[in-house]
Amino acid sequence: MTPFELLQALGAASETGMLFARTQQGHQARIGLTNGMIVHISYAMRRGGEALSRLAATQTTSASFTRGLVAERHDDLPPQDLLLQMLAQILGAGLATEPSASGPNTVPRRNDPTTTIGPRTEGTTATQARPVGDTRRSAAIGQLRKLMIDYVGPIGGLLVDQEMEAGFKTWTELVDRLAREVSPDAEAQTFRAAALRLLR
Repeated sequence: MTPFELLQALGAASETGMLFARTQQGHQARIGLTNGMIVHISYAMRRGGEALSRLAATQTTSASFTRGLVAERHDDLPPQDLLLQMLAQILGAGLATEPSASGPNTVPRRNDPTTTIGPRTEGTTATQARPVGDTRRSAAIGQLRKLMIDYVGPIGGLLVDQEMEAGFKTWTELVDRLAREVSPDAEAQTFRAAALRLLR
């Protein structure tokens, strides 16, 4: 299934949520749907029709869909039939991941690591405190989400979650992938330095 075929399926099913499409340049395009209608497009710090114009020069390599309400609507997009024709060229290449089964308008939960619970013994509780390292890591990730939102807008938190779910070996690798979503390059470098300071 190509990203465009996924978009068509989502439209036919009247889905609401955000389609995340990775382009050949390594950036991420975001296409928001409400009841199957395309209401949002953002790419390379552009929104609406301007983002669509930038997208027209590239093609996608992969895509995935996350259910949830779309906070920002763009009124300068072309009519749906023309919009779909344009997106057919952009999203016609690559592989898409079908959305996992979940209720309408719900964002699938991330699989957070569970804390191991030791055997119950007399006079003690069964739950254990989260290790200090985990607490620091959670705080750092929370700060990273806020920083990303400052640079790319409300979608920043979702981008952090998505890149974390994709897996990474080092904090630097994660930050480098997120920095590709920030433009222009000067701002991307500033973001990278700030993010790495947070995660030390």
